[in-house]
Amino acid sequence: MIVESAVERYRFECANCGHAWSADYDVQYLQDADGGVFAFYRLDGVPVPSPAEDDVLCPVCGHGLVFRGLEARRDVPIASLDSDQPRREVTETPEERRASVPHLAGAQV
Repeated sequence: MIVESAVERYRFECANCGHAWSADYDVQYLQDADGGVFAFYRLDGVPVPSPAEDDVLCPVCGHGLVFRGLEARRDVPIASLDSDQPRREVTETPEERRASVPHLAGAQV
C-alpha cells in the first residue's frame, strides 16, 4: 500500500570539474504486510536507485565523486475514493492520455 508520495529535487556537484545540476525524482513509500516501509525512486519515469545512496557519475566528465543533497521536497497527496475531493471519472486509456500530451506521444511508460 502507498503510504506517502513526493517529488524530491536533488542537487549534484562534481568534485572534479565543478559541473552542477539538479534532478526531480518521483518517490513512493510503500508499506508491506509486515509493516516495513520501502522507498521506490523514478527519474523521468524510469526506476532508479536512491540518489542519496547510489553512486552518481558526472554527465560532463564521468567522474564518480559527486556531492549531492536533497534541495527541495514536495509531498503529493494520495487521493482516496472515500473523500469529498473533486474528481473526474477517467474514460481514456493510459495510451490516449499520453498521446494528448505532444512531448509524450509515443513514449513508453
